[in-house]
Amino acid sequence: MGNLDGRVKGRWQRSENTVTLNAEGHSDVAELFKRVPLAVGEHCLIRDMGDYKACYLRQPQLPYPGWHLGFVAPDYMDVWLETADVTDTRGIAFDTAVRGVIAVSQPENSKGDASGWPGPYLRGKGVTLANLDLPERIFIRWQSLVEPQTYRATLEIPAEARVLLVQQEKVNCPMGGWQSAYRDAVVIGLAPGGIAKVWISGPCFKGTEVLRVQAEIEPKGPYQGLSEGRHRPLEPAAKTYIDKHGIPYGSW
Repeated sequence: MGNLDGRVKGRWQRSENTVTLNAEGHSDVAELFKRVPLAVGEHCLIRDMGDYKACYLRQPQLPYPGWHLGFVAPDYMDVWLETADVTDTRGIAFDTAVRGVIAVSQPENSKGDASGWPGPYLRGKGVTLANLDLPERIFIRWQSLVEPQTYRATLEIPAEARVLLVQQEKVNCPMGGWQSAYRDAVVIGLAPGGIAKVWISGPCFKGTEVLRVQAEIEPKGPYQGLSEGRHRPLEPAAKTYIDKHGIPYGSW
């Protein structure tokens, strides 16, 4: 099933680079598309209209309802995510798909370890994106509260990451034994110094690292310059840990 132009639903059959659409829905609109051959473009289905070509947006063809976008940080390294703007492979953008606090562990009495990343099984705090295709790029801007500093970066998701996201594999689940499953999560780790790392993960799968970038400092500061330079407050457990152990730069 697919939804073309937000108005016409239908079934289509693909043969090499041509799709034949059997449209359903509003009869006055569906009749325009019924049994119409549409060439398969990179991001859409293209109908030759003579003087011009009409492009009907491809709908995501994923093996699961939606992919998860999650964020994590090392122990105690508090983060406030100002925005995560996602652009999928069709060029469709979803601004501020995720914002706010992210997944970070704060063990009592500073018994945690901020060096390195959590894992190996990663999910992160975030959202499942049901209406987007796989990610082409993700723009992120965040406050590293332990420094404090504000960073920004554009993550160009590599093609091999998207391959992993639709590749079914057998995996040994701790609770369910061997089964066929998909990696359905893009997990982004944010660390002091502007380090951003991307893993592809899923139920029972260990995270597979696909990207690491050095972000740049956001010249406008926190909240795009609207907070007079003030960052979000640091959690007491994070402050206690940093006062005792410092920030382990270089461990991420």
